[in-house]
Amino acid sequence: MDERKVAAFYDVVGNTYDQSLYFLACEAPYRSEIRRLSAGRRFRRLVDLGCGTGKQTVMLAPLADEVVAVDISPSSLQQAEARCAGANVRNVRFLHESIVALSLESGSVDGIFSYGDVISHVHDAYRQVFRESARVLRPGGFLACEVDGKWELDMLLHDPQERARARAARGVGHLRVWRDIPCKTFTDRELRGDLAAAGLRPVSMRGVNILHCLLPPSVLMGLPHSVGAGWRAISTALRGLDAVVARLPWFYRLASTRLVVAVRE
Repeated sequence: MDERKVAAFYDVVGNTYDQSLYFLACEAPYRSEIRRLSAGRRFRRLVDLGCGTGKQTVMLAPLADEVVAVDISPSSLQQAEARCAGANVRNVRFLHESIVALSLESGSVDGIFSYGDVISHVHDAYRQVFRESARVLRPGGFLACEVDGKWELDMLLHDPQERARARAARGVGHLRVWRDIPCKTFTDRELRGDLAAAGLRPVSMRGVNILHCLLPPSVLMGLPHSVGAGWRAISTALRGLDAVVARLPWFYRLASTRLVVAVRE
């Protein structure tokens, strides 16, 4: 991964990318997973790995004594700090560093959240990210992350070039290029094997943006106020259907991305 290229991209797009219909559709599943994993628990330290503009950081802050927010984009970190300050959040420590080599001490973290394309962006060192996550987690700690799925429904129906790349990568995920940035996709077996090799045991998987990804790209990546009321209504309906089918056996494999929870052995 060219970390400078990825950092520069997010420095430019600022806080606009996470306001599109695509990313807004992710917020409810993120919140649901955070509530589920934190139910009845208080954490000493949580990590927001690839915190971006700090949306999840603010969600995590009330759940822990300390949240460590990590990102390689200086602009994103500035926006995350401003978001936390605006929400009167004072228990967050911000680190400008790569997620491939964390400065956190081993066994010091109760849980790691990494939502968005954070790990998939590290297409050539994602195994190291899994190993680093396992290193900093305490025994029994969890990694809750999002990764790109190989057989996305929209790609299967509409993108013959990507279908060809996916077929050529037999038994493993291929590289999906999004806005000139390669993203690693995963098959189910590959992902489970890579997590297990790092000492992480997968315990749940959930699809995100399954049917919702069938919206035209210009609408999917558009801002709500710019796409019109009709498309907003269709988006809401498809998000509702996705919530129903997200946990069905096999169906999550057709999602654009999947939310994964793995526990350190």
